[in-house]
Amino acid sequence: MSPKTVVAVERARLLEASMSRRDDPPATVSEPQVVTNAGVDEGVPPELLQPDNR
Repeated sequence: MSPKTVVAVERARLLEASMSRRDDPPATVSEPQVVTNAGVDEGVPPELLQPDNR
């Protein structure tokens, strides 16, 4: 593989990893708005994303 191909493949791997990581809930959530914003583009109603125990 040419060096450009190696770079492109590596970039694609990193992008794929970051995108799949976005779908998984983070292990530690310090900011609630991170969870709230997570499902907006998937069409999840905000009510479902709000924690019941406040």
